Amino acid sequence: MTLESWSMGIVRPVMEIHPYAWAFFIPFILVTTFSVVNLLVGLIVNSMQEASEREAVDETALHREDLLARLSRIEAQLENLGAKK
Repeated sequence: MTLESWSMGIVRPVMEIHPYAWAFFIPFILVTTFSVVNLLVGLIVNSMQEASEREAVDETALHREDLLARLSRIEAQLENLGAKK
């Protein structure tokens, strides 16, 4: 809802007939605006969370590769020590 010319085309004619119609229109506008803003914030937060999860997976893969490389070096050193005895 963009609220462009909404007051002239809908609200004012209804308010002429039903003066207390503002009790419907004001909460309607507030709830609708809140809902749309809430949806946008939800989309932004969801996108940021997905990006964070992808980054965490990438970091985990890097740490795993680093640990495997260290383990291979340790195994090679142990084999060298065992061969020297």
